[in-house]
Amino acid sequence: MAALVLDPSIFVDDEILHEIVQSLSERLRRHAGLRSGLDRVIGNRWEEFERDFAHFLGALLEQTGDHGGGIVALHQSFPALQPQHVRDACEVFMEAALEVLPFHAAASLSELSEHVGALVLRALEPATTAAAAMPLALRLNEAEEALRAGAGLR
Repeated sequence: MAALVLDPSIFVDDEILHEIVQSLSERLRRHAGLRSGLDRVIGNRWEEFERDFAHFLGALLEQTGDHGGGIVALHQSFPALQPQHVRDACEVFMEAALEVLPFHAAASLSELSEHVGALVLRALEPATTAAAAMPLALRLNEAEEALRAGAGLR
């Protein structure tokens, strides 16, 4: 059982984590803007995706740093990843959290999702000329390291 990073009074056990991931998976499969890209990345391996995402989310909640390289791996398997995909995925995650959790808990978990999304967006949409001059792979690695270190999750 893990406490939410942004609200330690809220606990998420494995059963709730599984419910959130199931809801997210169902919503992603129905999302018009994300489905075609996910079909290329996930194909018919949704059970594997759900297991990996549950591990990723659990590691974020527990701040173990063992979340499996989600950002870099996502971009490697889906090089056409665009900022709108990230925004859409964060919105779908929020909807899934609201379906499973009470409002306050869902809001806290969604805030975590927004922090992760912001790290990815910072890599995809660099704010400065100097950052834009860095190769995308390096920016994604930096986002991954920030995520592993728990940056922005407190």
